[in-house]
Amino acid sequence: GRPVVAVKRPTLNMRVDADVLDAFKATGPGWQTRINAVLRDAVAHGVKKA
Repeated sequence: GRPVVAVKRPTLNMRVDADVLDAFKATGPGWQTRINAVLRDAVAHGVKKA
């Protein structure tokens, strides 16, 4: 199963373009963690509103 994590993460439902999701899934296991890393980097660099 999944490894136990020290900090529980909330469940999130969000809509993304199919091609974006496919690109992340194509990178293999850990794709959700990579999405989280991209979002964390965006927050750290002060993403502007769309």
